[in-house]
Amino acid sequence: MLTAVIASLADHNPFFIFVSTMLSIVGGLFTIRLYRRIRRESGLRRRLWLFLASMVAGTSLWASHFIALVAHHPTAEFALNPFLTFVSLLIGVCATALGLCISANRTIPLMIEAGGGIIGLGIVALHYVGVSALVWPQPQSWDTGLIAVSVGSGIVLGALSMNRYARPCTRYCELGSMAFLVLTFISVHYFGMAAATFPTVDMVAHEQSLFGNGLLLATITLAIVALMLIVGAAYLIDSQASIAASAKYRYLALHDAITGLPNRQYLSNEVSRIVAERNSPGEAAALLFISLDQFKTINDLHGYGAGDQVLSALAANILGELDEDEFLVRFNGDEFVAFKSSVPNVNEALLFAHKIRNIILRPIPWNNFVLNLHASIGIAMFPDDSDDVETLVVRAALAAKRAKKSGGQQIRTYVDGMEEASRKQAVIAADLKQAVSDHQLQVYFQPQNSTRTGEIIGYEALLRWQHPIKGQIPADDFIPIAEKTGQILEIGQWALETACRHALTWTNPVNVSVNASPLQFSRSNYPAIVSQVLIETGLPAERLEIELTESSIIEDHELVLCAIRKLRAMGVKVSMDDFGTGYSSLNTLQNFPFDKIKVDRVFTQSIESDPRSRAIIRSAVLLGHSFKIPVLAEGVENEVQLAFLKEAGCTQVQGFLFGRPLPANKIPSTTGENIIPERVASVAAHALSQAGSPKRYA
Repeated sequence: MLTAVIASLADHNPFFIFVSTMLSIVGGLFTIRLYRRIRRESGLRRRLWLFLASMVAGTSLWASHFIALVAHHPTAEFALNPFLTFVSLLIGVCATALGLCISANRTIPLMIEAGGGIIGLGIVALHYVGVSALVWPQPQSWDTGLIAVSVGSGIVLGALSMNRYARPCTRYCELGSMAFLVLTFISVHYFGMAAATFPTVDMVAHEQSLFGNGLLLATITLAIVALMLIVGAAYLIDSQASIAASAKYRYLALHDAITGLPNRQYLSNEVSRIVAERNSPGEAAALLFISLDQFKTINDLHGYGAGDQVLSALAANILGELDEDEFLVRFNGDEFVAFKSSVPNVNEALLFAHKIRNIILRPIPWNNFVLNLHASIGIAMFPDDSDDVETLVVRAALAAKRAKKSGGQQIRTYVDGMEEASRKQAVIAADLKQAVSDHQLQVYFQPQNSTRTGEIIGYEALLRWQHPIKGQIPADDFIPIAEKTGQILEIGQWALETACRHALTWTNPVNVSVNASPLQFSRSNYPAIVSQVLIETGLPAERLEIELTESSIIEDHELVLCAIRKLRAMGVKVSMDDFGTGYSSLNTLQNFPFDKIKVDRVFTQSIESDPRSRAIIRSAVLLGHSFKIPVLAEGVENEVQLAFLKEAGCTQVQGFLFGRPLPANKIPSTTGENIIPERVASVAAHALSQAGSPKRYA
């Protein structure tokens, strides 16, 4: 068998063998590349790539086969049956199309190898139909053993060609797959040719016929080359489109869709690159965290479309003023980060921050409006504050947060301790999750008194947190964190239920006031929650008073107004807390039906030193009289303050002068007796007697 194959190869012209082999290699490489596209695509695009791949594979194999036939009889004038010649081409195209389609199926095991086997069978069929197309010279006899070897090797090597690509064991899977595909053709053809016995060709009689065969070969080769050039061009165009799409996706991944600015991923990549390329390790840089102040108001008043346009205009304004060593990214929502890669000192960083802030302060026209922006800016220095990008951003953000807490429109640099404070808040937030379930929270009650008689007219419920390790944590430390994390919803409802249950047991059935956070009022079901608590505890609705601040109202006017009306319809009273500290207290009183005004302790405690505080309190009292609602002053701590409030006509007071917040078991109830409230009443009576001749204030 081997002797027959070697003898057959010796009869072939080496030049034509080389041409045939090179054509099969090029065709195989194109086929495997296109097969990769078939596996990746779906739908119409997959079918188009399948068509191109089958055309390339079928025609290249067909052409390689007939060039190899010429190599076996280089001086013979060929006579071919046109129909069988065309059928052999059709077999090559259809068999490779079916095999590639089946191999691309990833859901059924062994379909990859089955498809490769079909391609091998197609090559076998192409070969033997192509040989049958020979009218001259025709095979005189066949070796069935070699025929079986050619068929078996075609199936096995075809299966291996698809297996090596779809189940790679090295990174050279494409080359391996192409090599097995070429070996499939070579084994089928040369074993098949060895199986055939051809008549002896008269060399002299046909020596002038080589040119005719050469023309045939040239025609076949040119046709195949043209086809491959077309397919190659299509492949290159698609590759360029894929590269362009990848570049577009990369751009979108690194840039903000609204402003066109780079995003936080770009920031991390770019700062890391700049730091890595520095010649001087100690060279400083500045990172600015820019947080717009009250930007939500623009979205609420003008819509999110307006907000997006304002952000785009702001980005354009800043970009137009940046130097070569500066860039800006949109970090998140209304937050930006600016970076300056060459900063000799902190003062230079402050100048950069002032430049950015001045640009932000420029009015931005929108439709018929002129919108004004303000920002809080935090600065972190590289490498003094950190040499890590993420840490720099965190620390600059902490500085910006401190600037915002200072009233906004401020610039702050990061200082040691900010991160510790932030970490402390994070620990508090984590501990709060267990505070309610572990009974660490308690409700204390501070008395509210009549200015004229001193008698107790109600209590305000105040939260206290007794931490098992840290001891008592002030409400001012954990309430803002609970509001920020959303835990205030659970805590607020628990406080409401607890206050109502205790109030129901008091021997003196006075009112109980409970604070509601802005987040609670932002939920449309808050009145329903209050109603359910009243039903479960049995407390009459007229004994409950809900306190809310102006910040609760600013969040959503319509929702809050609807909630207030529903609460008052139930009989629950609603009071305005911290009057005088908001932006539009008078407008709020005019538009919302409150049952009481509570003047903030800031004004009460500065009565003796600040004429403006005295004026604000007098104005609040006059407003209360005009709206026919009582006014309560918080933070009363001495007789001088009480005397002024009595003179001004303030009817209700609350503060340490009358009593500190008491635990629930210190208030007389139907479940126990104590004398604490009587002592409070005696203190109040003494204070009222001392305030009988009030000092006159301008």
